[in-house]
Amino acid sequence: MNDVIRVYYALRKVKGKSVHILDKGEWHRLLRSDGTVTELEDLPPHMNSPELKACTITTLASGICNPDPGIDVLRYDENDAPRVINIDHYIVIENFDRHPEYEHVLSLAGIDDDKEIRDELNSKVSVIKQPPGANHQVEDFPGFVEKARFKGDN
Repeated sequence: MNDVIRVYYALRKVKGKSVHILDKGEWHRLLRSDGTVTELEDLPPHMNSPELKACTITTLASGICNPDPGIDVLRYDENDAPRVINIDHYIVIENFDRHPEYEHVLSLAGIDDDKEIRDELNSKVSVIKQPPGANHQVEDFPGFVEKARFKGDN
């Protein structure tokens, strides 16, 4: 098994959740260069399932200049009335070698840290869904949604 794949399996074990991998160049193409919240045209490919796409209202992402990069998917769920908007949050690890669990994950994977593994891991971003928080179900769009702009918008 490829070392990088072993690292991602170890990260999955540490987080207890699935880990989606996205090429860093693709991630940066999704985002506004100033790091502000970007409304995406569509779900990122690794998250794009027919079930999720059918109920998605909008998808937002922030990163690059943001200290806590992530993706928020806002979905409509009439079963949760009156709070029909559900917010699913995903953290994004942009620079894995700077992540607090980096050394632990490498150790679990049985991989030695070196420039080659850091370069390979840092050419990608890891996307990890978070458990529902206090603001998972809302009645109206939160302020950060209203401030979001598409990449080409001013």
